[in-house]
Amino acid sequence: MGMDVYGTNPVIRKQSKSKILKRVGGFGEDDWFEKWSDLSKEDKNKWSDARQQEEEDNPGIYFRNNVWWWRPLWDYVCSICDDFIDEARWDNGHSNNGESFTDEEAKMIAVRLLREIKNNDTEAYERLYEIKTEGDKYQYPFSVDNVRNFAEFCKDSGGFSIQ
Repeated sequence: MGMDVYGTNPVIRKQSKSKILKRVGGFGEDDWFEKWSDLSKEDKNKWSDARQQEEEDNPGIYFRNNVWWWRPLWDYVCSICDDFIDEARWDNGHSNNGESFTDEEAKMIAVRLLREIKNNDTEAYERLYEIKTEGDKYQYPFSVDNVRNFAEFCKDSGGFSIQ
């Protein structure tokens, strides 16, 4: 299980030139599943590769974490954004129920996370987190890189929804 976080109006920095991606489209389009079902295994692999490249070129489209990585990331985000992420939104963010954030909120999250990283506060948090969770039977990982990736996603997402 994991968290799929979709940008609602992502910044597109680099358009995909993939013919297969243009022909089939993306998740959520009306006839996507029918087009996908008709593809050969080779074309499905080409589509997956093209989609992954598009997401790497345009970080605001999609962010994913498995539940192990997501929980400490989301807790950290909420701790530095507690003026607009209340307990209900914190709780909803830990589930796949579609909790949404506006473009303004996403940009505020990005600014705060990037500031925390720049000030080395996230690195300090990571060290304390590792000490605190050392020896735990179920250790949820936390890393500055994961925070940075989420911040970059938020910055370009145009708002987002947690699925």
